[in-house]
Amino acid sequence: MLLFLCFLCLEQIKLSFEINRLNTNQQNLYIEYEDFKDRNIKLLTQFHSNNTPATIEKKAIETLGMVKKKPKQLERKIEKNEK
Repeated sequence: MLLFLCFLCLEQIKLSFEINRLNTNQQNLYIEYEDFKDRNIKLLTQFHSNNTPATIEKKAIETLGMVKKKPKQLERKIEKNEK
């Protein structure tokens, strides 16, 4: 009977250590999850700011040497019959 009680005490100690380890792992995973959420928000913000038309136009001018063409102005000739 005494051996059985010692065995149960050892099992209880083992289980308490296992529960403690699992709780620590859960806390670490939660911290890591929150960190990933923050990084995701930062990356989405950076993605949207880098893909604005103004940023794309600026990069096209700087890196590719593209030049924005000015629109042609059309002249309308008014004839005497149109008045």
